[in-house]
Amino acid sequence: MQSTSTIYRASFFLICIIFITSVSAQENSPYSRFGLGDFTYSQHVVTKAMGGVAVAYADGQIVNFSNPASYANLKIVTYDLGITIDSRTLRSNTPLSKYNSTNFSPTYLSVGFPIDKMKNIGASFGFRPITRINYSVVKSERLSSVSSNDSIQTGFEGSGGMNQFYFGLGKKWKNGLSIGFNSGYNFGKRESNTKRAFINDTVAFYKSNYSTTTSFGGMFVSGGFQFETLLDSSKGYRKGMKDKYYLRLGANASLGQKLNASQNISKETYEYDNSGGIFKVDSVFSSSNNKGSITIPTTYTAGALIQKTASDASGVYDIWTFGAEFTTAKWSEYRFYNQADALINTWQVRVGGSWVPDPKSFDNYFSRINYKAGFNFGKDYINADGKELKTYGVSFGLGLPVRPARFSYQFTTIHTAFEYGKRGSAVNNITENYFKLSFALSISDIWFIKRKYD
Repeated sequence: MQSTSTIYRASFFLICIIFITSVSAQENSPYSRFGLGDFTYSQHVVTKAMGGVAVAYADGQIVNFSNPASYANLKIVTYDLGITIDSRTLRSNTPLSKYNSTNFSPTYLSVGFPIDKMKNIGASFGFRPITRINYSVVKSERLSSVSSNDSIQTGFEGSGGMNQFYFGLGKKWKNGLSIGFNSGYNFGKRESNTKRAFINDTVAFYKSNYSTTTSFGGMFVSGGFQFETLLDSSKGYRKGMKDKYYLRLGANASLGQKLNASQNISKETYEYDNSGGIFKVDSVFSSSNNKGSITIPTTYTAGALIQKTASDASGVYDIWTFGAEFTTAKWSEYRFYNQADALINTWQVRVGGSWVPDPKSFDNYFSRINYKAGFNFGKDYINADGKELKTYGVSFGLGLPVRPARFSYQFTTIHTAFEYGKRGSAVNNITENYFKLSFALSISDIWFIKRKYD
């Protein structure tokens, strides 16, 4: 008979295959035209639900890749898979218009595992998207100098984004200090097309297309630390349990890097066939394999968190957490083939927490649910109209245990996060409201155990 452990692992990898092959995107954000696109902020869904508070957070049953120092807390093999449904509403003042779009995308796929439990050494590896580029904007202009009936229609289209494969290690000492690092490979593609059509009632003109495709990639390094200290301890709410209160400080730095890039440029005329497809009429200019680089700045994050736990002979259980953090990056230093973009230095403040009424309750499921909430505010790194983009967001979520552990070391939890926010304010011509619904599946299990009975 197959063990439950084997079934869980097989189910997880089956979900991963479906997860990778069923992604579809319908998003259209004109802001993703700048820099490397819109950041996906692919944190773990647990920390997303807490307003994004992650740098000081540690949990032995999830992979918190926002700070690799947290890997030291991993005690069992953990699989994490996250997806997000992103619904956005764009509003423009001039011209007055409104546009809705929906996007379904992966947020991360990661595995965490202990290397040495006695020495508190853990590791993780995985994949996650970092930015996303997807926009289509049409601009129409009347040519008054030629004829009142003539006009030019220009379309700006783009796609692509940056993704990341990572591997990290974390180590914790008895004094409560943990350090860790992530390293791996950032890679992606940025495709942009500028299509222009001269519209005339009597004369037919070929349409033009200016296309640029840039492929890039490079190694990255990030490092972080966490420091945990016991504030107080007391007799627990249940017999045989002990309550403890901790303060945990955390910080992380994702070092700046230069991505190696290769660019293909094409200028051509085109037309549409009878089925609506595009065919090239003539090539005006073509250049391939143009080498260059993309400069990304360092990102710094620091925060603090207070946590209450309850422990007994069977384990340690989180009761509540509350924390805040601050992150910043000098995106004014960004360069794309030595050219600056409409980017500015960014910052964000995040505040949030979680609460479990009674993690040991087996007769009341709602008491075992982990309730989370938080908010954030700051300034986006894109400065398209020169008036900055303020950002605001609120979130809440649930950690839903699928089955009680009781006599097993297998833990399965479904995490959810609901986020609502806004980018831009009354001073901006285009503002963006978003609603994100995120789901994550966390499966923890113990591997490499020699069984006494098969």
